[in-house]
Amino acid sequence: MKKWRCGICLLLMLVFLPAVPVAAEPTVTSPGAILMEASTGQILFEKDSHTPLRPASVTKIMTILLTYEAVADGRVSMDDLVTVSRQAAGYGGSTILLEEGEQITLRNLVKGMCIASGNDAAIASAEYVGGSVQGFVDMMNRRAQELGMADTHFVNPCGLDAEGHVTSAHDVAVMSRQLIVNFPEVTEYTTTWHEMMPHNWRKGPGETDMANTNRLILSYEGMTGLKTGFTRLAKYSLSATAVRNGLSLIAVVMGAETKDIRTKEVVSLLDYGFGAYSFLKLDTDGTPAGQTLVSGGTLTRVPAVVQGNVNILTDKMGALKAEDLIARPSVTPSVPAPVKAGDPLGEIVYYAGDREVARLPLVAAEDVPRLSWGQALLRLCRLWSGLKAEW
Repeated sequence: MKKWRCGICLLLMLVFLPAVPVAAEPTVTSPGAILMEASTGQILFEKDSHTPLRPASVTKIMTILLTYEAVADGRVSMDDLVTVSRQAAGYGGSTILLEEGEQITLRNLVKGMCIASGNDAAIASAEYVGGSVQGFVDMMNRRAQELGMADTHFVNPCGLDAEGHVTSAHDVAVMSRQLIVNFPEVTEYTTTWHEMMPHNWRKGPGETDMANTNRLILSYEGMTGLKTGFTRLAKYSLSATAVRNGLSLIAVVMGAETKDIRTKEVVSLLDYGFGAYSFLKLDTDGTPAGQTLVSGGTLTRVPAVVQGNVNILTDKMGALKAEDLIARPSVTPSVPAPVKAGDPLGEIVYYAGDREVARLPLVAAEDVPRLSWGQALLRLCRLWSGLKAEW
């Protein structure tokens, strides 16, 4: 009787136990979509992600990226004054109302692209950085090739519909990742909701009111950008970036029928990513991992230590634990002196079963100077004395 009652109690507990929330895989109706974790580049979800589609103003991600790279290379400065050409001023669609002959900083052109999706700002930036629009488009296609964006061909820097101007959700995620990982400062502009843009028009100084085209920066927790797109042929696209609890996600939706569908599906992708994934973080920096022989040094061995911390993206439902990991160090057998602290001494690979999940460098833990002639002679004498004692 007691066993029967216990069985009933257990059954009732199981029935009424609070359900563990499981992130539902997103439903996407748009022609192309992808969800990527930014720091690793790992793809968490995709739907027809390599289908070439018209990108509209999402194109400007590459224009902004190349501008930042030109600044980083020292070829241009954000404080440079750019003289607006007739071609740039004459561009239609979304604009920041640039005027032919107006001078504006490259920084403000970047702001104009990030906040208001200004086509005129994109053309003016392209002419300044690339020497001409066509020269810049050539740069865009070369950079796309370097990044492995095999589904992409650019025809212009702004995204207005043109025959052969295509990219894919996968390739948009790739260039978005390149921008936010290498130039995180861009999010200062991509999260700006409203800003007045100063102008020096012929009639005198003035301002245009810029409002961000990505409304999710106001409503979605952790949203950091990145770029919207719309034309009649391309329909609605968005590369959305967001960060929560150290997890950085890129959600791309292309070709949505309406703005509401685009928003709904991007939010669905991001919610899925934040709900289903997390990082296993281990404090491994400086952990001893073996020794390396040193020839001709004041010490005969130098400790090898791990450089960096383990940071593994894992599915929350089958989450990895520290005890699941197997570390396999591969230490350089020997090196000549001198050795500097931080010099490479191999690598350590972490496995979960047979699957590699992390790889970190091994480095020297301390300096090992080269032996002087006097120190070498003294070492030989001690060695000789030791040998004589053994005899």
